[in-house]
Amino acid sequence: MEKTNNSVIILAAGVGSRLKSRFPKVFHKIGGLSLLDHVIKTAKDINPKEIVIVLNPKYENVELEFGVHTKKAYQEVQKGTADAVACGLNVLDSGESGWVYILYGDIPLVSSETLLKLTEISQKYEKAAVVVLAMDSSDTQELGKLESAEEEGTIKGIIEAKDIFDFDKVIPLCNAGLLIKKNLLKRFIKEIKPSALTGEFYITEIVRLAHKAGYVCRYHEGDKNELLGVNTKSELALIEKIFQERERKKHMENGVTLIAPETVFFSHDTYLENDVVVHPYVVFQGNVCIKSGAQIGPFCVVEGATVNNAQVGPFARLRTGANIKNKAKIGNFVEIKNSTISEEAKVNHLSYIGDTNIGKNTNIGAGTITCNYDGFKKHKTIIGENVFVGSNSALVAPVRIDDNAIVGAGSVIVEDVENGALSIARSDQKNIQNWSKNFRERKKCAE
Repeated sequence: MEKTNNSVIILAAGVGSRLKSRFPKVFHKIGGLSLLDHVIKTAKDINPKEIVIVLNPKYENVELEFGVHTKKAYQEVQKGTADAVACGLNVLDSGESGWVYILYGDIPLVSSETLLKLTEISQKYEKAAVVVLAMDSSDTQELGKLESAEEEGTIKGIIEAKDIFDFDKVIPLCNAGLLIKKNLLKRFIKEIKPSALTGEFYITEIVRLAHKAGYVCRYHEGDKNELLGVNTKSELALIEKIFQERERKKHMENGVTLIAPETVFFSHDTYLENDVVVHPYVVFQGNVCIKSGAQIGPFCVVEGATVNNAQVGPFARLRTGANIKNKAKIGNFVEIKNSTISEEAKVNHLSYIGDTNIGKNTNIGAGTITCNYDGFKKHKTIIGENVFVGSNSALVAPVRIDDNAIVGAGSVIVEDVENGALSIARSDQKNIQNWSKNFRERKKCAE
């Protein structure tokens, strides 16, 4: 899609005190991504000329995953949404043409398809000056409402909830975003007066001013689940639920088998190919890629990992940098971090494998760990092809075990093992006759 002449201003300077958190609400996450990043990502999908994010200056150094190639403006004092938009306008280019989207950083699930509907309306109706993205708010009196104008589908104002005294005289729809002609936004924003009740400057006053000046203001009612905002932790949880349901449906429509969909949780960037099977109670965290044919067993946690046509779980944890190749097996209570497990290799039970390369057809016995950290630095373990590591072994990195070697069970390996060698590093077994019998008798007499 080519760049449009439209711009986007995202309002994200609010404190969100009702969340009872030391972090502003727009930095709280759903699907592993901040509310604000969700909105920025959607804004980028409509390919605007510019995106400006209006922030509280206290948080100017907060890193945003999708913040690259965006501009930032800062609202020094919280004087309302119109003041925040004015801060954003100061950063936009000085041109008069095009339209400006006003989006809210606490409405994270709005889709690019919905935003483009506003553009369609602005193009369909030549006289349109403002298009409001509206949401059904008939079940609450805590949100502002639209006022209908004479022509069907048009409005003459938006009344903030704090200023509504007669709910029978308003349309049960609230504002969830705006699309405004840039030249009119610049003109009318200077005319907005503060609310007599709160002293704040509301951007929604643009509709009243435009209508009064003879311009047409329209609205588009979007999907309520897409336009819900966040003000409380309960609402945050509800939006997470909606997000997860949307992700589950998307993956199943793409050919993924979810045995118990309601128990599987996704990150915003989880990538699953068709013919992946995911068993119950699996959590996918950030930057996960699961290739066709993979089986993810019950109660696994996967983050920053790639799984090819392999078997993982149950009760496995794959961490950042784990790369599980075709026909490999990662079993129960195994943790893999920053390691490549090659084709047909097996790590089946109760093991930790960190900073390691494991070759083809190698078998790692139960209870084996790679000791990759010396208290200061991480070190690498290299295990070749067709290696057998016996149960309950500790491989102290940096160390290399060459192809076809065998490590005896219970060994602590601190030196390299040559190709085809057997390495055993444990104390010789000593059996003391009658020791156990005499010990028990002594204890019994002492009682």
